[in-house]
Amino acid sequence: MSVLSILTLLSNGLTLALALGFLIIVLWHDIRKELNQFFAVFLLLVTIWNVGSLLALGISIIDIQSPLIMVATSIMELGFTGTSIAIYTLTAVLVGVHTRQFRTLAFASLLVVLGYQVFLIVNRTPTLFRLSEDGTFQYRFQPLSAIFYFAFDGLALYLLWRYRRKMRSSSLFWTLNLFIIGQSLGFLNPALGLSSLSINISSLAALIISFAMLRQEIITPLAERITQLEAIYEVSLAITSQISLEKVLEQIASRAAGWLSADAAGIFLTEGLSLKLATVFNLPVSYLHSTVRIGEGVAGTVAARRSSIFVENYGRDWKGVTDLPLSRETFGSVISVPLTYSGDAIGVLMVIAGRQGSLLRREDVRPLELLAAQAAVAIAHSHLFTEQSALTQQVEAARIQLETVLASTENPVIAIDRRFRLIFANPAARQLLLISEANSSQPITEFFPSNTLPLNYREALESLRCKGSYTYEVSLRDRIYLCHVGRFGQPRADGWVAVLNDVTQLKELDRLKSEMVRMTSHDLKNPLQAAMANLELLEEDLAGSASLEVQTSVSAIGKQLTRMSRIIAGILDLERLKTGALAMVLCRPRQVIDAAMDELQPLAESKQIQLVAAVEEDTPFMGDPGQFERALINLVENAIKFTPQGGRVAVRAGLKDGGVLFEIEDNGIGISESLQPHVFDRFVRGAQRGQQGAEDISGSGLGLSIVKTIVENHRGSVWLKSAEGKGTTFFVSVPAANSL
Repeated sequence: MSVLSILTLLSNGLTLALALGFLIIVLWHDIRKELNQFFAVFLLLVTIWNVGSLLALGISIIDIQSPLIMVATSIMELGFTGTSIAIYTLTAVLVGVHTRQFRTLAFASLLVVLGYQVFLIVNRTPTLFRLSEDGTFQYRFQPLSAIFYFAFDGLALYLLWRYRRKMRSSSLFWTLNLFIIGQSLGFLNPALGLSSLSINISSLAALIISFAMLRQEIITPLAERITQLEAIYEVSLAITSQISLEKVLEQIASRAAGWLSADAAGIFLTEGLSLKLATVFNLPVSYLHSTVRIGEGVAGTVAARRSSIFVENYGRDWKGVTDLPLSRETFGSVISVPLTYSGDAIGVLMVIAGRQGSLLRREDVRPLELLAAQAAVAIAHSHLFTEQSALTQQVEAARIQLETVLASTENPVIAIDRRFRLIFANPAARQLLLISEANSSQPITEFFPSNTLPLNYREALESLRCKGSYTYEVSLRDRIYLCHVGRFGQPRADGWVAVLNDVTQLKELDRLKSEMVRMTSHDLKNPLQAAMANLELLEEDLAGSASLEVQTSVSAIGKQLTRMSRIIAGILDLERLKTGALAMVLCRPRQVIDAAMDELQPLAESKQIQLVAAVEEDTPFMGDPGQFERALINLVENAIKFTPQGGRVAVRAGLKDGGVLFEIEDNGIGISESLQPHVFDRFVRGAQRGQQGAEDISGSGLGLSIVKTIVENHRGSVWLKSAEGKGTTFFVSVPAANSL
C-alpha cells in the first residue's frame, strides 16, 4: 500500500468522524429545519462515497479479482453521484431558489442513481479500475456518473456565483467551490493518480462545510444575541429619552435591517382601514406615505391577522396584492411582523432583502418580533406623550384663562379641600375675608364668622351630595351675599367651591318693590271698592227702567271692576306668600276639598258643570288651611272656567309614595303642548299664547303662579298632564304627616 493511500485512509476517517460529529450537533439543534435535513443527506452521501472508495482500495489490495470489488465501486459511484445531486440541492437551499417540488425532484434523482447502480451490479458490468505498481488505486467513473456530475455540479457552481450575495457565510461559499473542484479531479486521467487526491480534497472540504454550517446555524446566532440585546437597549433608551417618533422609527428600521444583513426596511403605521408607510431605510423616499389597505399585501395581511409572515422569495411565493411599486421585481426575502399594542395592530415592520441580496431565514422572525414589541411601545409612548403634551397645554391654557377670569371678577371665589383648607381665593375673596399669604394656611372657618355658615348643615350636605350644589344667603361686612357652594371631584368630593354674589342692592330693590306693590294695591283697593259699591247702587236704580244698551254697559263695567279686584287680590296674595309665615296645623284632605267645593258650587251650577269629589284615604298632612284651600280653589276654578257647558270636573285625594296626592281633572279644552311649560309663570294666560278655545275666558294669569308658590311652601310639588281638546289633570303632592 502506498503512502498516499495510507494518508488517504487516515485523513478520510478523521475528517468524516469530525463531520459526522458536527452533523449530530446541527441536527440536535433543529432537526426539523429544511437546510439541516439537506445538509445531513449531503454528509451521508459523502460518507458513502468515501466508504466505497476505501472498501474498493482495501479489497483490491487483498484480492483484485474479488467479486466484492464491483459492490465497493458501485457504492463509491452511488456516493459520488449522489453527492453531486446533494451539493446542488444544498446550494439551492442556501441561496433560496428551490421550488415547492424541489425536495421531490432531488430524492427522485437519488433513486435514479441508486437504481442505475443496482442495474450495473445485477448485470455484472465490468468495473473500470486497476491497481498500479506503486499501490495507487486508479478508477474511471461510469458515463452516467459523469453526466450527473456535470449537470448537478455545474448547476451548483452557477447558483453559487449567481447568488453569491445570498450566502450568509463566505467560508461556506468558498468550501462549496472547493468541494466541487475536489470532485472534478476524479475525472482526470487515472494515470495521474489523482483519484485519492480528489477524495482527500472533498473530504477536507466536507469537514470545513460542516464547521461552517455549525458556525452559521449555532455559533453566529448566539453571538448575534448580544447585538440584538444592544439594539433593543438602544431602542429602549430612545423611548425613555423622549426622542421624536420620526427619529425612533428611523433607528428601529435601520437596526432591523442591520440585524439581518438585509437591504432595506420600512415601518407602516395604522390609519383607519389602511397602513401608511411612515419610515423607510434604503427604500426610495418617494415610497413614503404610500398606503396599503389592511388585509391586502404582506403588510396588510400581517396587520389583519396580527401575526408575522415570512416570504422566502417575494416574486415567486407571494401571489397577493403587492405592497410597494416594483416590489415583485426587486424584493427577494421579506419578513413582516406586526407592531401590537394592547391587542391592536398599530403598525407593521417590514424587512426586505433584494433579489440579489442576502437570504433571510424563518428563524429571523423571532428576534425581529422582539424588536417589533419595542417599536410598538415606542410608537404608543410617542402618541401618548404627544396627547399628554397637548392635553397639558390645553389644561394650562384653561387654568390661566380661568385664573384670569376669576381674578378679574368682582365676585369673591374661594375653593377649599375636604379638610377645609384654602386651595384658591381670588383677589375679591382675599379682600373681603382679609386673607393674606401669612394666614392662608389656616382653616377657612377662621375667616368666616359663625353666622355666615349654613343654618341647616344636614340640608346643605344632603343637597351637595345629591345635587352637587347648595345656595344660601350670608351677611358679611354689612352686605348681603348669595353664596353658591358646589362640589368638585368624582365620585368622591375632593373639596368645594363657593361663589359669593353681592345681592344687597337687589334685596333692597326687591324690598322697595314689594312695599310699593303693597301700598299701591291698598291705595287702589279703596277707590275700587267704592266704585263697585256705587255700581251696585246704580244697577238697582236702573233696574227695569234702563235700556238694553245701558244695562250692557253697566254689566261690562262690573266685569272689568271684578277683574281688577281679582288682579289686585292676586298680587297681594303673592306678596303675602313671599313674606308671610305659614300657620302649619294638621289638615285633612276631605276638609280642604269640602271647603273648595262649597265655594265653587255656584260657579259650577251657573255653567251646568258637574262637580264631584272623592277621597280614597283621608291621610292628614301639615299645612296652612287657608293658603292650601286657596291653591285648591284656584285649580278647581280654572278647571271650571276652561270646561265647556255641560262638562265635568272631578277632585280626588289619596295616598301615593308616602305623600298625599290631589288630582283635579276636567274634560275641557286642554292645554297645548307649547303652553304647558309656562302655565305656572306669572301673568300667563291661554288667550295670550293663542290657546284655542280660551279667547273669551278672562283671568289675571296669577292663579297657577299662586298655586305653585303655596305648594312649594308646603314642601310639595305640582304638575299637570294634558292633551289639547281632551282635558287637563293637575296633580298636587304634599308630604303626609306620618312621613315628616
